[in-house]
Amino acid sequence: MTVITGPGELVALVPRMLGFEPADSVVTVLLGDAGAVLAALRVDRRDLLADDGPDLALQVAAQAARDGAARALVLGFTDEPADRRCDALDRVADALADTVGEVGSWRVTAGRYFCPDCTDPRCCPPGGRAVPAARPDPGLDGRWRRAWARDLRSAPAEERRKSVRAARRWEARASALGPAGWRVRSVETWLVALGSDGWNAALLGRIAAGLADVRVRDAALIALVPGADAAVAEARDGRDGEAVAAVLGAGLTPRSAPDPVRSARARELLAGILDHLAGERAAPAAAMLAVLAWWTSDRDGAVAWSEVALELQPGYRLAGLVRALVETSGER
Repeated sequence: MTVITGPGELVALVPRMLGFEPADSVVTVLLGDAGAVLAALRVDRRDLLADDGPDLALQVAAQAARDGAARALVLGFTDEPADRRCDALDRVADALADTVGEVGSWRVTAGRYFCPDCTDPRCCPPGGRAVPAARPDPGLDGRWRRAWARDLRSAPAEERRKSVRAARRWEARASALGPAGWRVRSVETWLVALGSDGWNAALLGRIAAGLADVRVRDAALIALVPGADAAVAEARDGRDGEAVAAVLGAGLTPRSAPDPVRSARARELLAGILDHLAGERAAPAAAMLAVLAWWTSDRDGAVAWSEVALELQPGYRLAGLVRALVETSGER
């Protein structure tokens, strides 16, 4: 059981709960009577500020009621100045006030955290407090990440339907473009998305449909390694050539470190797919998150995301491979 003893420790643990660093997000951590973590729910700030944002906040509050949460800590991760109110954070906190006995709000920015309503400098000094290092072994076994990926749907129902329709359209395009042309376009869509500022529901559905193809998925992962253009083309075309061998070493590990900025964007993009799609269409995204965790030596994260993928699509081979790699590499 993971027990939270203070807001600083909670802020430090959130990336491990989710499996990635949240950016421009509101994360609600639900706690039981004794401080045990029940769930961690992430929502994009821009979604909370949209017209249907109040409904989304109510969904978070309803989940808290279903889980029987005694307390809720709402964290706003944003790069906005510390003296500016976070309306998305306030929207979730206000909704939770009707279903949870105690609600606390905290802002997290530039590696520091503070309570926006606190006026006591002994508690929240000017500029906030530095986020502490996470406990080396907090007992997180991936259950919170599995709950997030399976249950939280930060996208409204209509947005999820748009993603499904877009995925179906792109799947149908394979016959018109031909398998090779369809894969080229699918990889191009992934690369363009990594360099863009935002992704709508239709784009996420199209990308998810592409990643369902093993060659596209493998090329998308290899594209995160700098200077791997030739290997991307080989993987996309199904050629096990010298370029791929030069990029990937033993144990599915890249010989050079993946680009950190592009990898962070990939995690956000894959998380967006999980927000919008379910079942077999979401399994590749979860498995890719497992690979990214494996690449950064996050064994707990690799296992957690592998299990998410296997829940979404039993027998998904990449997820099984990552889990086997972790099991044969020693204790987590």
